[in-house]
Amino acid sequence: MLYFWISTGVLVILIILGSPIAFAIGISSIAFILMTDPVNLINVPLRMFAGINSFTLLALPFFILAAEIMIRAGVSTKLFQWVNLIVGKMRGGLAYVNILISTIFGSISGAALSDIAALGKVEISSMVENGYRKDFSCALTAASSLQSPLIPPSSIAILYAGIMNLSVGSVLLGGALPGILLGAAQVFYIFLNGRKLNLPKINQEFSKEEVFRIWKDGLIALCMPLIILVGIVGGIFTPTEAAAVAVLYSLLAAIIVYRKITLKDLYNAITETVKTSSILFIIVSCASIFSWVLSSERIPEHIAKFLISITKNKYILLTVINILLIIVGMWMETGAAIILFAPILAPIAVRMGVHPIHFAIVMILNLVIGLITPPVGVVLYATCKVGDISFENLVKALKPYFIISFIVLLIVTYIPDFALTLPRTFRLIP
Repeated sequence: MLYFWISTGVLVILIILGSPIAFAIGISSIAFILMTDPVNLINVPLRMFAGINSFTLLALPFFILAAEIMIRAGVSTKLFQWVNLIVGKMRGGLAYVNILISTIFGSISGAALSDIAALGKVEISSMVENGYRKDFSCALTAASSLQSPLIPPSSIAILYAGIMNLSVGSVLLGGALPGILLGAAQVFYIFLNGRKLNLPKINQEFSKEEVFRIWKDGLIALCMPLIILVGIVGGIFTPTEAAAVAVLYSLLAAIIVYRKITLKDLYNAITETVKTSSILFIIVSCASIFSWVLSSERIPEHIAKFLISITKNKYILLTVINILLIIVGMWMETGAAIILFAPILAPIAVRMGVHPIHFAIVMILNLVIGLITPPVGVVLYATCKVGDISFENLVKALKPYFIISFIVLLIVTYIPDFALTLPRTFRLIP
């Protein structure tokens, strides 16, 4: 056990020093093996390969590529125009547009950073030009991006399902209602405080031709997530096959319908997909070594005994885990945190009577909130760059959205039906 704590200390120090999480996990795991039995080094490559040898995880690069193609085809702008056509004339209309477009775009991108990259500049510029305060616009843009990793098809949900051997469709559908709930809570906040915040009301007229074009472009974009969900839930194809269909659909939409993509755009989309996928798979492969270290030292069992000694109430246990994950989310990237902590915490929660899909959504929601919490919230830094705002001003403006996010987290934690209703409705879980 001493050697494990030494290797854990190495892991923490490397993370604090800013080492890439994959290297930190790999180095600390190898340090443990060297201290215990160096002969086991021969198994390291085998375990790294076994960690990524998953048909489910193969869906990740396809979904990432589909999102990259759609972004470069200008789908974000077209969806913005579509939502603006529907709700843009209300008081605070662009604030509603900001929230709704991020929720809808999440069904295409599946990632908060993609939402910021594709929509951030459009949303913030439009709001500031129409009389919204810059800090309010940037804060709302950062907060609304949190819906993207929850609304299916979420890359984080697919990663979690692949790591924990759960039904991908169940985890994807499990995140849908919490994602919608988070967006609805933000809408409700804007509705209650629209006059107090002095949000402007904009009257913009569209010709019949413009209305037809905007509706056509918006509905074509929305067909991709619809095809994916119907295909997966209906058993027409597997999640990996669905991801491949999404790539084909995005290519056809970009080339034939939107006609706004070049060979250079495709090359950049593939390059970005390779970079993002490589980082995830390296982390997963290194984490598989760390998982072996954990199992060899029976760490999950020790943690389970400790937590059970504190309480046998599953909701108190979830509260303790929530606090832990909030702290983790403040410091660690979402995917890495799932890879590292899900194999430890999920079996404990299930043993205490928490449904595995419910716990998956609670954990994902926890870590997603970490994307906008200082000091290492990656969405914070991305929004600062896109919106040209200081870190301090952005964090101050985000205070009401922190409260909203934590309230939604409590609701999802203590009312499991928010995570379980849709998977049960489609008979993916008992």
